[in-house]
Amino acid sequence: MSEHDLLPAERKVLERLGHLPLDFRAMAAVSNLFRASTAVRRHMEREVLAPDRLSWTSFVALWVLWVWGEMESRDLAAAVGISKPTSTGVVTTLERRGLVRRRRNAEDGRMVRVSLTEEGLRKIEELFPRFNAEERALASRLSPAEQEALAGMLRSLLRATQEGRGRAEA
Repeated sequence: MSEHDLLPAERKVLERLGHLPLDFRAMAAVSNLFRASTAVRRHMEREVLAPDRLSWTSFVALWVLWVWGEMESRDLAAAVGISKPTSTGVVTTLERRGLVRRRRNAEDGRMVRVSLTEEGLRKIEELFPRFNAEERALASRLSPAEQEALAGMLRSLLRATQEGRGRAEA
């Protein structure tokens, strides 16, 4: 990779840390993954979700409930990738807006199940095509083969984190 292909942040890192014995390829892969995911999230919130007053996390919660159906609140939190207390706040906000409902689990009253309301179902069914259109627009910078390759590489990184790999040897 040539110097002109690098982002300003990458050039600064090399300038500042280039003398250290670091794996700059791995650093670039992980830090650019983080930067890209943050930029995409902000873009989607601003361009797609803001008109509906939804955060990324709220949108993901609606999407998870749409795809998987009713679920325990702890499972929803895990699927969305947030803590249980954060999930409680998100669900409370969505419930107040009439998009989800909570009910006590019939077998264990301590557990709470969350599902979409009819209004929540209408909202995600109306919103998701716009969201996907923006995904398509963002991904259009890559060829179909590059999109598939990127998705495959990201799956590999996800699997490495799920398998507990990635810990530096002590």
